Amino acid sequence: MLCYENTISQLNFIEPQSLCDYDLINEVASSEDLTSILTTLLFDDTLSSNLKEQVKKQLRVLKANKRN
Repeated sequence: MLCYENTISQLNFIEPQSLCDYDLINEVASSEDLTSILTTLLFDDTLSSNLKEQVKKQLRVLKANKRN
């Protein structure tokens, strides 16, 4: 069984509900295009406003990390 205790910290605002969720989160977090994926989430009308705000915060963190 794979260990998912160390889920990528860039997506720790997402609360996985199943092992499939962990798989998806780990795959997305390891993507070279994480910023584009997160930006696309902002256009999803089914996402809660709380989750969208968390995505925006994470995008700011990623942008700040790129500058440094």
